[in-house]
Amino acid sequence: MRCVHCHAFTLLIFCDKCCEELGELSLGIRKLDDFKVYSFYKYSEIKHLLYSKHHFYGYFVFKMLARLSFHRFREFFTPNSTLNAIALDDRVENMLYSHSAILAHSLKSAHIRPIFGALHAQNRVKYSGKSLEFRRKNKRNFKLLKPVFSPVILVDDIVTTGSSLLEAKEFLEKNEIQVLFGLVLADAKD
Repeated sequence: MRCVHCHAFTLLIFCDKCCEELGELSLGIRKLDDFKVYSFYKYSEIKHLLYSKHHFYGYFVFKMLARLSFHRFREFFTPNSTLNAIALDDRVENMLYSHSAILAHSLKSAHIRPIFGALHAQNRVKYSGKSLEFRRKNKRNFKLLKPVFSPVILVDDIVTTGSSLLEAKEFLEKNEIQVLFGLVLADAKD
């Protein structure tokens, strides 16, 4: 098998060298109005890995990226009360996994409780590679499928324009659910 990052021979999805390299996070904070979104990588660093979500092997890529980032976050983030982690649109489709659910699951701890299948988009339009104007014209139109209690961390794979995260935040707040911040693998604003 080959490492999906450098293509060296390995028995795992990433070789030891790439695990070490990907373990060196490029932490970032993006402010979307008054909403903070924390990221672990720059988009350019893991762009090719993020595209794996469109393939079955992406399950293993996202599990490893989650272990190197989200899992480590939960170990040093200790809030005073229990928080909920909600993945944006974590429906399972053709490839039988949800990349955002994998990320949210990695946050599970004594202080963070992931809730799956709670927040889904009614508009199924794909945003990948689309402009801000397209995203504004084609809102996600989120709906709640389960009861969600405050406070909440929003989880997604990438923050590009921030429109999906902001729309989810506004929707949850209209439903009287406090959203603390967003947590993503990568920030596309390098």
